[in-house]
Amino acid sequence: MNIRSLTRGDGVVIGAAVLLFIASFLQLYSASGFNVDINGWENLGVGFGTYLGGVIGAALIVVNRILPQPRKVAGLDLGTVGVSFTILAAWSMFWTLVDVPEGGSAAAGLILGFIAALVLAAGAVA
Repeated sequence: MNIRSLTRGDGVVIGAAVLLFIASFLQLYSASGFNVDINGWENLGVGFGTYLGGVIGAALIVVNRILPQPRKVAGLDLGTVGVSFTILAAWSMFWTLVDVPEGGSAAAGLILGFIAALVLAAGAVA
């Protein structure tokens, strides 16, 4: 394992993954007049499918970069699989943000998660 082979882009991917993981514990939605305190882990489709998918994608990208010889999964490099995970996380976060329940609004966890997923996908592709 050669940690010196990591680039600034990999640092962006790692930082965005940490931010995405932190955002998963923040409140997703808010509704005026109601006490709605749902984070990404209380809604498992969002928690495991989106937040954790983005973090796993970032881990695959970094592991692919550190290894001396890239591993393959179903004929694809780990980096390619990781990039697809991060793009899927950004796409899923976008539609979660667009489809906020009626009468509610997006809270800090959803907005910060969307920004982190966008940065993560951009850093993974670049």
